[in-house]
Amino acid sequence: MTLMYSDKTITPDRLEQLDFGFSLFACTAIGVLAIGTAVFMYSAVFLQTFAPDTTLRVEFSGFCTLSLLLTVYLWDRQLMIRRLRRQMEESHRRSSELEIRANQDLLKSMPKLRAFQDTLPMEFRRTVATTNKLSIALVTLNVPATTTASSVAVSQLSGAAKVMAQTLRGQDSMYILGPTCLGVVLPGADLTVAKELSARATKLLSNCQIEIVNYPAHASSAHELQQRICDRIPEDDSVQSSSPKPSLCL
Repeated sequence: MTLMYSDKTITPDRLEQLDFGFSLFACTAIGVLAIGTAVFMYSAVFLQTFAPDTTLRVEFSGFCTLSLLLTVYLWDRQLMIRRLRRQMEESHRRSSELEIRANQDLLKSMPKLRAFQDTLPMEFRRTVATTNKLSIALVTLNVPATTTASSVAVSQLSGAAKVMAQTLRGQDSMYILGPTCLGVVLPGADLTVAKELSARATKLLSNCQIEIVNYPAHASSAHELQQRICDRIPEDDSVQSSSPKPSLCL
């Protein structure tokens, strides 16, 4: 994340460098001021046996003016850094809110469990009629139960959906089966093809587990296929939800 200031790009690291540089400069300036003031006071108090002349007064006035201008400059730079930091934090907050909203909109637009319950029997009957294969890929997030209703789980589920969408074929379809689970229907895909798709997706997903349920390798009937899928859908154990594990059996 970067900010534009005076036609230059300000990054968080650069901002920290500016803050450190100005702090070091302020400490050095304060030291110089202290030493200079001590020298002026020493020469005025201990070395002069008569009233200071005009030159000494001008030098002392110029020194005080320079000290005042330097103090104002340092204060203005510190205010600028604080303002940039607040702008960066606000920009980060807005970006996070927009990302969360985009993830929520994506998940809302995807078909849910009800559509999966309608699609699975039709695909099974079509598969049996054409003697083809049918595979179901179950993508489960590896997140703690206490975070299933949080924005973190929403972000991870949305990210998993985006990755899976890149690896699917044209005839495949994807559904949300739970807060941490996606179901992908792979018509005509045998176990080998399904595992190849799963392997490609696994390389891009580090916090997910993908399981394949195949007809006829793992199930010989529609009821058995539904039951195997249902057993693999994790329950929503978050504190904000008390819904039981969904049933796919019709």
